[in-house]
Amino acid sequence: MNLAIIWRAIAGALLAGAIAVSPASAQDLPRKQFKVVGTWSNLTNWQQNEMPWWTKEIPAASNNAITAQVQSLSDLGLKGTEIMRMLKLGLFDFAHAVPIYVAEDAALEGIDLAGTARDFATMRKITQVYGAKLDDNMAKSYGAKVLAWNVWPAQMLYCNTPITSLADVKGKKVRVQGVSQGDLIAGLGGIGVTIPFAEVVPALQRGTVNCGITGTMPAYKAGWHEVTTHVLTLPLGFTAGYLVASLNTWNSLDDKTKAFMEAQSKTWTDRAWKVIMDENEMGLICTTGQGGECAVGKPGKMVNVKPTPADVEMLDKAVAETVLPRWAKRCNAACVATWNDTVGKILNVTAKP
Repeated sequence: MNLAIIWRAIAGALLAGAIAVSPASAQDLPRKQFKVVGTWSNLTNWQQNEMPWWTKEIPAASNNAITAQVQSLSDLGLKGTEIMRMLKLGLFDFAHAVPIYVAEDAALEGIDLAGTARDFATMRKITQVYGAKLDDNMAKSYGAKVLAWNVWPAQMLYCNTPITSLADVKGKKVRVQGVSQGDLIAGLGGIGVTIPFAEVVPALQRGTVNCGITGTMPAYKAGWHEVTTHVLTLPLGFTAGYLVASLNTWNSLDDKTKAFMEAQSKTWTDRAWKVIMDENEMGLICTTGQGGECAVGKPGKMVNVKPTPADVEMLDKAVAETVLPRWAKRCNAACVATWNDTVGKILNVTAKP
């Protein structure tokens, strides 16, 4: 028998066996190329979590059946507030975004109320329990399906004038990234100013604001340590993130592709949380130059203001008396009830107008 024929027969048998035992995740997926928008190109979630997943891991796992044209919102010149509107219009198939920028949606805002979660474990429980309650809302309001919830580093207060405690917020103009953070600053006696992330450094330089709130490593990578002098290392909450698919796109996919994307999203979620948790402390090391060696660049020399029990008490009071009541007024009764039955039980608090 011709050796070439023999080898072709063997190869065919091996391939058939491989297909028979392999999951539908890669061998028989139809070819798709998606348009994807990610978050800020200079920050870790884009650099280590979003962009490599779409450009390397998804193609590799699908045997190059699924690829993507993926760009960050900053490279596209977009603001965080524009992403869900553009997804709904069909300009993207998938998007990585943050709910704190969807200010008109009180239900979505409830997953990320300023001052509530104080550690990663609590924040992840909130996204798991309350996040599941937002699926219908995301579908009806934005034509979107949530595939994953992720997180950003702990939110800290950075100021360009000396501070010694949370009480020093009183009277200061503080950059906030959403309504809930604005409520928190108001509860502390300050003035919340909403400024896009990319515009905060010049605002701090010009004195448009005296302080700003952001995550530990984002502060370093954006150069906040070069325009501020003090950081109060009391977590003022976390910023949740999510991966969504346009429902029009999702509903057009076959069952095998849907199953593949859901499985890959679950793996991505676990990895994305670990990446951010690992870098959280490094952000403080890099901005202050204290506690270790900065792994990503030249360290700053910010003053690390350690929180006291009085600071924690003041934060608790602002959350209870301002953040939760104001949010409850923005949300309807059913929304508040859902929050109290989920997040409220995790935190042992009750939101009411």
